[in-house]
Amino acid sequence: CKLRSSLYPTHSPDVVKEMELSFFTLGVQAINKEVESGTDATISCVITGITNDLDSVIWRKSGTDVTTLSGSNYVVSAGTYGSNSQTTTLTVKAAANTADSTYTCAITSNEWLETNKETTVALNVYSVGLEDKTVTTATDQD
Repeated sequence: CKLRSSLYPTHSPDVVKEMELSFFTLGVQAINKEVESGTDATISCVITGITNDLDSVIWRKSGTDVTTLSGSNYVVSAGTYGSNSQTTTLTVKAAANTADSTYTCAITSNEWLETNKETTVALNVYSVGLEDKTVTTATDQD
């Protein structure tokens, strides 16, 4: 097997002993959610094909970085690396979860030379309401 280095392209490839190579591809999967309006909801992005922690994770809503708003209506977890993946989550508190919203999970991975790789995550809400109904019963008529 002969390999050529992308870091040193002018060097000629060397003959290398048998080796096993593992190839990874970077993947980001959005985990959308549908929840009742006015309840806490957690959405996430699963990042695969990595061999170490992400360098940064930012969650946005309509372009606004909600990562810096943590502790108010948003709680961000960058997640923990393990088994070539990392899951980052955004918990939207009940007070901010009143209408369908689109969030963006933006990751940076120096390993993959990716800066601000964005994935859209949907948070859809529904309402449960009671309808006022009047019930009448028939009476015996003589």
